[in-house]
Amino acid sequence: MINKIFKMLVIVGLFSSCSVLDLDKNSMLKTTSSAVGGYLGYELSDGDIFSTSVGSAVGVVLGGYLIDFINQDDYYYYKTETMKVLEINDSNKSIISGYWKNPKSGNEGVVQIKGHYTTPECRIIEHTFILNSKPKRNLDTACREKSGQWAMVK
Repeated sequence: MINKIFKMLVIVGLFSSCSVLDLDKNSMLKTTSSAVGGYLGYELSDGDIFSTSVGSAVGVVLGGYLIDFINQDDYYYYKTETMKVLEINDSNKSIISGYWKNPKSGNEGVVQIKGHYTTPECRIIEHTFILNSKPKRNLDTACREKSGQWAMVK
């Protein structure tokens, strides 16, 4: 059974990488988890199409959770805390900083709103990233989109 799953993963990986030029890890993980779920549904139900479809759908859902977990890197925690501080600052101008920590890597940082400029409504963010007890400072910009949400500007 494990041998068949491994072969299926290899086949899906080869076909999906050859047929799609712009393939990111998220779509690759969704495709693979859907294929594995469909395959397991097929094997466990002796080829029943309904079970194969359900297995594939469950694979996509589980793949989505796996993608969310994998994407929780340092930037994820930094960006999440920055967006939270910006939203809180809109209603309470005295809140200008926040702290984040990545439980997987142990890295941490502090974000602080340093200034703003308008047209579009933007904020200058100072990010102090602490890696191995050594601080490193960066400046970023976040602007409010037409939808009203804050977005980091690269």
